[in-house]
Amino acid sequence: MNKITVQMTKETLYDFLLYHAYSKFSGFMANILGFAIIFLGVFSYVSGRTGRVGLICYIVAAVLFIAYTPILLKRRAKTQVQTNPEYNQPVEYIFSEEEGITARWEGGDRHIDWMQMERAVVAPKTIGIYYGKDEAMILPKKDFGDEFLPIYQMIVRHLAENSNKKARAEKAEK
Repeated sequence: MNKITVQMTKETLYDFLLYHAYSKFSGFMANILGFAIIFLGVFSYVSGRTGRVGLICYIVAAVLFIAYTPILLKRRAKTQVQTNPEYNQPVEYIFSEEEGITARWEGGDRHIDWMQMERAVVAPKTIGIYYGKDEAMILPKKDFGDEFLPIYQMIVRHLAENSNKKARAEKAEK
């Protein structure tokens, strides 16, 4: 059994939300579209189809398009850290080989069985353990201390076991 205590910050949650948004195709396409608007504006200006005001409008539109998601996510992270009891106070996470992951905080708790775990992602400052389509335990790397490697190995081991069990079940259905 391994234990860590986590204190979420808005910066750490923002890191995870950015990763979550931009690791999907839609996040990538939002940036591409923003840069395409800049290219279109410069091309229109150089080819004489628009003047300086038009070029400025294109650039402003592109900047707004590119900046919208990060600004929205920064606000969402701040709100979540202020209002969500799992984020605005210390949470103790207990990782058990047999039982899964338990999170305990003042006034609440959550338990995720290893079989519920679908995937894990590693962002620059966090690890997200998904137990539903858009449900994840978000753990700041800085809070792991010396427990990082044993916990990470435990997560990987159980993900592999889940994958093997699902593969065997699918094979048995055929």
